[in-house]
Amino acid sequence: MTVTRNDDGRSPGADPQVTASLSAHYAAPRSEAYWEGMEHSIMQRISLATSGVVRELRPSWWSGFAELRGAEIRAAGMIAATLALLAAGASFVRDQQDNAKAQEMAARAAVETAMPLPLEGTTLTGGRRHLSPDAPERFLNPLDY
Repeated sequence: MTVTRNDDGRSPGADPQVTASLSAHYAAPRSEAYWEGMEHSIMQRISLATSGVVRELRPSWWSGFAELRGAEIRAAGMIAATLALLAAGASFVRDQQDNAKAQEMAARAAVETAMPLPLEGTTLTGGRRHLSPDAPERFLNPLDY
């Protein structure tokens, strides 16, 4: 794709005199004094602009920390550390209880599946005993009648 400047089909770099004069006009200065002067003026403007702003700052939420004394900071830190340790300890104990419960359930399931039912010497009956209506034992178990 060709970019044209006008209808005669010439490209933007087709005029060498215009290109040379624009390059000379917009070229970066070669003198070190120019760059040092620019740096000095930028830094001076920044310091002037921020000096007024720093004096006009209102107290923010973090400015309250400057008013605390060393003992108060230590006390607040000790309270925060104690709370953190209590939370970590409670979490550790709860995790240990959950692990112990899971191990107990796994051990119980393993023992129950590995242990056969004791069928020697027992008889399995398919029905209930039927007692006579005048037997006194029928009042002991209401399901046997």
